[in-house]
Amino acid sequence: MKRHLLTIPLLSLLAVAPAHAQQSSTGSATTEARPTTVEDACIFVAKSMLMVKDLKIGVVQAFPELDPPGARLTYSTRMDSEPQDITDEIECQFERGAEPLQVTRFCMDVTCYAANSEEPEERRRFEEVRALMQRLK
Repeated sequence: MKRHLLTIPLLSLLAVAPAHAQQSSTGSATTEARPTTVEDACIFVAKSMLMVKDLKIGVVQAFPELDPPGARLTYSTRMDSEPQDITDEIECQFERGAEPLQVTRFCMDVTCYAANSEEPEERRRFEEVRALMQRLK
């Protein structure tokens, strides 16, 4: 009897999965358009790293004219956060002149992620985010 009780919640979870999400060739849902600004691209990086659909964005500083172009912003995963409580930070850098934008480095808290990071897990997270960006249409 317990076996059937466990199956019912799992089936109901599957039934409420969003029907509007498109499946990519890799099987993951993709519903976002490719970011065109360093601000939007950095927000995409943050959402991808945190594995959340929405972020409440606080202060944004964008530097598309610098070499490398980049952005810094504050964010919160709590959508009901007050402005003074939005204190988590991310900093992103992108490849100059790349269309579409390609992340080259990003830092969250005190950890930076890049292709040349010393820690294998940090390199892996960087490559995952870069792959997610390349899948966008």
